[in-house]
Amino acid sequence: MIHSVLTQAKRASAACLICVAAALAVPLNAQTATESHAQPFLRLGYDKAHEITLNGTIQKVVSHAAVGTPIGLHLLVAGSEGTIDAHLGPYVNKEVQQALHTGMAVQIVGAIQRIRGKNYLLAREVVVDGRTITVRSKNGFLLLGKPVRASRITEQLNGGAR
Repeated sequence: MIHSVLTQAKRASAACLICVAAALAVPLNAQTATESHAQPFLRLGYDKAHEITLNGTIQKVVSHAAVGTPIGLHLLVAGSEGTIDAHLGPYVNKEVQQALHTGMAVQIVGAIQRIRGKNYLLAREVVVDGRTITVRSKNGFLLLGKPVRASRITEQLNGGAR
């Protein structure tokens, strides 16, 4: 009987070792098809040594990026160099998104990054109507930001309280 219990314990231990070995063989960063599409954009490179300032007009506000583009808010901005896709990231709150409109003059400080054959301006700061919206740190890391009341954003973009 003791022999039988020991044999069963050895089999159970062997089975556990096989399960552990199989689990370790699977990459720890395994992802679903949807996640693998977005994953490269979570690690965007930001070259602060090559920051530029773009002055232009918002042509389009894109809150739902197309597949294969960096996730988050995009502004298509017409400037002296043509239309540029400015990536503001996924953490811009709804109030700020709703306050940005086609036709608004905008100044964006950021760095150009080539992703899948297309250039994007990774915005660090966006200035509209004299107000600055900071979306990345000086080193280019996306900021989570503090939620801002809609009335405050509207006041800021309309030149203050009336």
